[in-house]
Amino acid sequence: MRLTPPLLAAALALAITGCADDGAGPGPTAPQNESTPAAPSTSSGSTASPEEAAPSSTPTDTGKPFDPEEFTTRLEAAVEETPTVRIDVQVQMNETMSAAAKGVQDLRRNALDMDLDLGNQQLGYLLVDGQYYLAQPPKWVPVEEDSDNPAVGQTLQQIQILSMRNQLDAFVAGVEQAGTKGKEKVGGVSTTHYTASVDSQRALAELGMEKAPGTADTILYDVWLDDDDLIRKMSFSANGVSAEVMASEWGQPVDISTPKPSEIAQSPDSGTP
Repeated sequence: MRLTPPLLAAALALAITGCADDGAGPGPTAPQNESTPAAPSTSSGSTASPEEAAPSSTPTDTGKPFDPEEFTTRLEAAVEETPTVRIDVQVQMNETMSAAAKGVQDLRRNALDMDLDLGNQQLGYLLVDGQYYLAQPPKWVPVEEDSDNPAVGQTLQQIQILSMRNQLDAFVAGVEQAGTKGKEKVGGVSTTHYTASVDSQRALAELGMEKAPGTADTILYDVWLDDDDLIRKMSFSANGVSAEVMASEWGQPVDISTPKPSEIAQSPDSGTP
């Protein structure tokens, strides 16, 4: 079991809360070459057609004030009604450092099957029926919540951060103000463009994380909800980092199942290198 550079934990936390983390975590492949950017996403939802409105926000452009409680209530109710989704996360930290994650999730079950791309390092994470797994092709390594192995604990945090269920709970916990900026299309879908000012400390606390020095107190997010109040896109830019989450295929069946016994590798707690 090898360690990835701090970029991994930082990228995942940044995609959610706009703050960096100094932790590192294990991965099944060779160490990342940080000079190689992550491959661009192939998600069909992340490419806007020419007729779609370009993002119109700036870090200080919050639009027309909108009741933040109504905004978060509608968002949560929509996800409860339609919990399955495909997501695509893109994080850019500078000209050469980036990360991408994509996969499917069931927010009602808090289950996920996600792949993370860090240039020449690819990681796979699975959460199903409360059990966490790390891909070590062609096997899956179970990750135990009560493990005293530091590398396992770091992996567990990474999987938890990838959970859109956890992201949503942290986002809602931190929302202080909201605004609306009118209708726009995202991936060919009609949406309403909202803004949300998020208290980073409250959001991080919901994730069980501490606010890092230098992190902005408030992060302004842009959020696009479709006519069913489902998230189609979220983005922010803060502390020199930009991140974007695209969501598509809401309500479509997802296959997130426990690996077969023959697909499960020896646990890292047993001393497997």
